[in-house]
Amino acid sequence: MNKLIFGYGVTGKAVEAFYNKKNIPYKIFDENSTENYDNEISKDQIFKEDFDEVILSPGINESNETLKLIRSKGLSVITDIDLFDKNFNQKTKLIGVTGTNGKTTYVQLLSKFLNEVGFTAKACGNIGESPLSILDDQYDYIVIELSSYQLHHTKNIRLDYGIILNIASDHLDWHGSIDDYIKAKRKLFSFVKNERVIFYDNIFNTSDSRKIHISKVDSSKYNFQELNLPTTLSLSFLDMINFLNLENGNLIMKGYEFLKTFNTIEHRFEDVSFNDEVTYINDSKATNFHAVSSAISRVKNAILILHGLTKGIPSSELELNKNIKKIIKPKNMNINLSNFDGTIIEINSIYDLKPTLINETEKGDTILFSCGGSSFNDFNDYEDRGNYFKKIVKELKNET
Repeated sequence: MNKLIFGYGVTGKAVEAFYNKKNIPYKIFDENSTENYDNEISKDQIFKEDFDEVILSPGINESNETLKLIRSKGLSVITDIDLFDKNFNQKTKLIGVTGTNGKTTYVQLLSKFLNEVGFTAKACGNIGESPLSILDDQYDYIVIELSSYQLHHTKNIRLDYGIILNIASDHLDWHGSIDDYIKAKRKLFSFVKNERVIFYDNIFNTSDSRKIHISKVDSSKYNFQELNLPTTLSLSFLDMINFLNLENGNLIMKGYEFLKTFNTIEHRFEDVSFNDEVTYINDSKATNFHAVSSAISRVKNAILILHGLTKGIPSSELELNKNIKKIIKPKNMNINLSNFDGTIIEINSIYDLKPTLINETEKGDTILFSCGGSSFNDFNDYEDRGNYFKKIVKELKNET
């Protein structure tokens, strides 16, 4: 019987490659793709075919009319994560990572460190590579980044360890409410064996107390301020090293020394300065107010640049303080800044940013491009947006 791949992005293409390798027949349906591809099927044809399973790309919302029809017909709907779980039979340890912010940095940190201390490890999932793509590869550890979208749709993934880094409002336009967003994150507990989940938010303590893990890392032994990472992320990294109980000696101090050498990922609090007079920080990956608030706590004398679709998150969740002296924002951004005492500069479009920076920047300023919204109203993704900011900084350098 045929399989239906619903969505032809990174996930859909990974599923396609898997089915081609296994000689499993399939069709592909994508409402928005402009690509040409084989085995394409129209919406009208879906229900004329005899599909026994639908593999859904994670970004497709439950409100999607085609998905509603598919579910009403009783077809099995799974994800690439479920498909990976069904076909995975290695002895590799699986570590699931979720949270509102810091997931991508965290899975890169952990997988790179494990490789450096003698294990074989691979980061995959929401970071940009489906675990299906490494199904036949041999590793000691696979570290899987799991978004709230993936967790919402996934039915099963047998994880050996898990961590929930943090919880703050995000993707409320997609999930519908903060409760449904938290419900998606909470599914991680059902995918991990008892007492093998690290988490920090009190919101989980009541119903999931049997799985709580208390940090055993003495934070007083380490100077987290010297690291180029948020303290909470650094501590959770050391917690996981301790939690894995690696048979390779006491690796906590090695982990701390490793953190000293780790450079942040591109577009996540990335310093792109070209002299000592003005600091330019590209934090385009900050797509919610929790991430922006974290960035604000790490700067002084800053001009904050906001942009994007705020996804239904309340403006009150943006924690502004005296570190920010000015805010630049496009006029059409839906955000209430009435509680801000500094200068607010509205521009017609984010593409008017460069002349505004030329007029507003002074020696000693930090320009913080930490947007607080998704990028899709003006850019392809946060990377495209971050590259736009870096292009402006490069032009300013050449004109200095």
